[in-house]
Amino acid sequence: MKIGLITDEVSADPETAFELGAEWGVRDFEIRGFDSQRVPLFSPFQKDYLRELMERYRARVLAISPGLFKIPYPDATRTSFPLRAFDVDLHRRWRSAWDSLAYHLEELLPSSLDYAREIGAQRVIAFGFHRGGQPAGEAPDEVLQALQKAAQLAGKAGLFLDLEVEADYWADTGARTARMLDQIGEEALGVNWDPANAAVAGDKPYPEGYQAVKDYVRHVHFKDVRFEVDGAAVYTTEGVIDWEGQIRALQTDGYEGYISVETHMQPKVASARVMTVRLQGLLDGVASE
Repeated sequence: MKIGLITDEVSADPETAFELGAEWGVRDFEIRGFDSQRVPLFSPFQKDYLRELMERYRARVLAISPGLFKIPYPDATRTSFPLRAFDVDLHRRWRSAWDSLAYHLEELLPSSLDYAREIGAQRVIAFGFHRGGQPAGEAPDEVLQALQKAAQLAGKAGLFLDLEVEADYWADTGARTARMLDQIGEEALGVNWDPANAAVAGDKPYPEGYQAVKDYVRHVHFKDVRFEVDGAAVYTTEGVIDWEGQIRALQTDGYEGYISVETHMQPKVASARVMTVRLQGLLDGVASE
């Protein structure tokens, strides 16, 4: 197993992230943002500069995370209301949802695959569509079909699409995410396993959630979380996730991929440094057993 860093979890400036990563012994990075832009919507200058930085710091890009399908899947028919002024607004929002879906499938997905290949990344991180207030459960057929189409395009490009588990999405727990991939049945579609996100969704990520999804895990995010008395989730350097058990299970199951540090905390640099040291210690400890 190898450590990666998500650049904008360290700094919005990838140069700072690459420099610090090299200082910490990490040269593999996941790209999500550059200044205020999200990948792949970088300017020509940003793309060229990123290439220059990769050469300067001998940095590799292992994955990109463009926010694919971090949207609700639109309803087939719109909600209507007898008052015209309200009905116009409902129609506008319904049309906007369909326009957003078309953008993700027809523009953002192809451009993400193109940029991943250009920059040498093998993986594109995606999400399982926001539930839009619907209760957790089996994903609708339309969601599965859209993800299947996306996975097929990734496969044709020689890349992998990794579905990140996250609360309030159809792919939120280990078990529900695994059922989605069972139904989709595309080799190019895997899972970006994030135990902290699964915990926020009500899962017990290790061992239950992981046991359900382990055959599909192709990438892992490393962060931790604790819960306040009122149930609110707070990301922290030491929380409720059994990372030692999780990493031991990954090793036992032959996982040889990356674990990317994703803190969701401030101060960014200090938090990322603490989490990188913690992850390296966990990996060393399990390797020495």
